[in-house]
Amino acid sequence: MKRYGSFCPIAKASEILSERWTFLIVRELMLGAFHFNDIRRGVPRMSPALLAKRLRTLQDCEIVSTTPISGGRGFEYRLTQAGEDLRPIIELAGHWGQRWARSKLPPGELDPGELMWYIRRHFGKIGLPARRIVMQIDFTDVRRMKRWWVLLEDGEADLCLDDPGFDIDIYLTTDLLSLTQVYIGDLSFARAVSKGCIELDGPRDLLRGMPVWFARSRFADDNPIWVD
Repeated sequence: MKRYGSFCPIAKASEILSERWTFLIVRELMLGAFHFNDIRRGVPRMSPALLAKRLRTLQDCEIVSTTPISGGRGFEYRLTQAGEDLRPIIELAGHWGQRWARSKLPPGELDPGELMWYIRRHFGKIGLPARRIVMQIDFTDVRRMKRWWVLLEDGEADLCLDDPGFDIDIYLTTDLLSLTQVYIGDLSFARAVSKGCIELDGPRDLLRGMPVWFARSRFADDNPIWVD
């Protein structure tokens, strides 16, 4: 950890939080990723070795606590009170980033695994039928991770890269950029469908409600100020 050599509290906080990936690791813990592999899914471009190093640093700084997994290997990672106190800071950083630091989504920032992991967390509950819904999502323009299954049940969403064996209720076909734009708030779900960026197949009553309950970022309503 690099030091500023200053007593300033902002400098002290920056010594810990300004290291690359640290903010994103705290974000993952805030969103309920408590195991190493779950945290990795939220930061897919980060190496396992560096993630382990950053988690050790956060533990040393008493921002993260670890507990051995009962009957298994590895640890469960949880935010301490110091970590929980970062929650409003991370939230404000997200709103600020959406408004003032957004890119226009160049190809290098698009990743199907990362997008689907985010989408999994943010399905709405209003308008979603009480029964289990199985959705198949196909990306038309990627070579890996091009087909996903999403299982929605009891307010929770599970992701599968292998066919779970259930009947499919909704088929959604799209390209990676369009679905990312829908999730991040640059394109409404209804507009994406009307433009042909998203193609749907399934019962009409289910499809009619999708603009309400389909996943969107919690920052999607913040209008970006484009600077690039």
